[in-house]
Amino acid sequence: MSTLSKVKILGGSVTDIFNFVFIAVLLSLPAIILKDWILFSFPLIIAIILSRVYGERFIIALVLISLFTLIGDISRTLRTIVQLTDLSLIGYLFLKRYGLNFSTYKSVPKSVIYFLILYFSAMLLASIFSEFPFAGVNTIINQLIFFILVYLFYSLIDDEADVKNYFTSIIIVACILVSVSLISFYLEGYTLTDIIVKDRTRVSGIMSNFEASSNFFVIAVPILISIVLTKKNRSKLSSLSWMIILFIIVGLILSMSRSAIIGIVISSLIVFFMLKRKQFYRFLIFLAFIILLFMIYPPLNEFVTLLFRIEEGYSARDSLWAMSIAMIKDHPVFGIGPGVYNHELFNYFPFMLDNFYGRVFIYFSEVANGVNLAHNIFLVLFVDLGILGLLTSIFLPIIYFTIGIKTIKKYKEKSQYVLIIGIFAAGTSVIFRNILNSIGLIYVGGVYTDLPFWLIFSSIVYFYKKAPKSYLLKD
Repeated sequence: MSTLSKVKILGGSVTDIFNFVFIAVLLSLPAIILKDWILFSFPLIIAIILSRVYGERFIIALVLISLFTLIGDISRTLRTIVQLTDLSLIGYLFLKRYGLNFSTYKSVPKSVIYFLILYFSAMLLASIFSEFPFAGVNTIINQLIFFILVYLFYSLIDDEADVKNYFTSIIIVACILVSVSLISFYLEGYTLTDIIVKDRTRVSGIMSNFEASSNFFVIAVPILISIVLTKKNRSKLSSLSWMIILFIIVGLILSMSRSAIIGIVISSLIVFFMLKRKQFYRFLIFLAFIILLFMIYPPLNEFVTLLFRIEEGYSARDSLWAMSIAMIKDHPVFGIGPGVYNHELFNYFPFMLDNFYGRVFIYFSEVANGVNLAHNIFLVLFVDLGILGLLTSIFLPIIYFTIGIKTIKKYKEKSQYVLIIGIFAAGTSVIFRNILNSIGLIYVGGVYTDLPFWLIFSSIVYFYKKAPKSYLLKD
């Protein structure tokens, strides 16, 4: 009997046997790589099956939710696997749709291209003239990969439903973060009194970075408010939106990010002003009344002081800003260079190393892994990248507001108007909170910190580019 006949007796052709062995090895890889995380392969298999049923949008939603919830502080191994899997999926969907036919790739506004040229030029020049020229290599590479990912997500927007899918995913992430925070609050044995004591507890659940988790609250709330305020609103959707808003407020109280609260107030005012002008004035009067009441009534004043950590002042931001200004004076043109902050930090340290703030700053500098801690996006980029960095930090809000306002004006009588208002307000809140907290725009390079804003910007650019030429001013 021939070898080929023996193979057929085993159940098929040589090709079939090879495919079987290949698939068997492929299926064994999760067990080899995941080890203790093997249980995660089961929900992954379920997700793959559901993706086959519900299509690309379901896959994209899963990618976003996993990118924003599974790459925090859970496990470095899991984070690497999730990132590689998600990037591969998004890359596959992009190539499936566009292939290598570059002429079909989506274009972006010239102003955005100019911004990217300015940004990467600033990083390259700052690195070249830095005392530590190779410290910024990882930062530059990470940022390049990050913006490629942003472009992939932008290119996968085909219609309004895709935009809604992005922000539904972000709202789901916000709910997951609140849920985990509540579970952590309970399991760690905290009580309600722990929230209002002087050295109050802050809980963020999955992410140790409170500002990163609160960024999802900042984005979700204005979008939910725009849903509630729309004229064609459905009662069930309105009730669900209010419930989610209240749920997110609970998470906001647990994390107690003051910059997030400021961002949400600003975005809410924008949404009310654009969609419900009368309610905007009522909201403004109510806000002024509440602030006045809490200022003049001592028990409420004391409660707010504790809750919002007002006794901490700027939480040492003034010291960080003073350090940044000193660094700028010494490196005014090209900055200290990307990734160099940790090397220069102690040359400008305003505290004794064994003092409370000194120990806190040392801890944050170690955790930040070289990222500038200035808590102001303009100072961060000016310190690290010099004058070009400062121009970059100014140019980004300018092009965002320019494109956003043009888009709002041209869609004023269109059905997408309410959605665009909510998205624009969310992006505005992220920009404003960066005056007090440099997270969620650029440079940090974390997918779960910066990508939400760029999904906002990508969605606005999509509507901007989609509108008929007669709608838009010259780009």
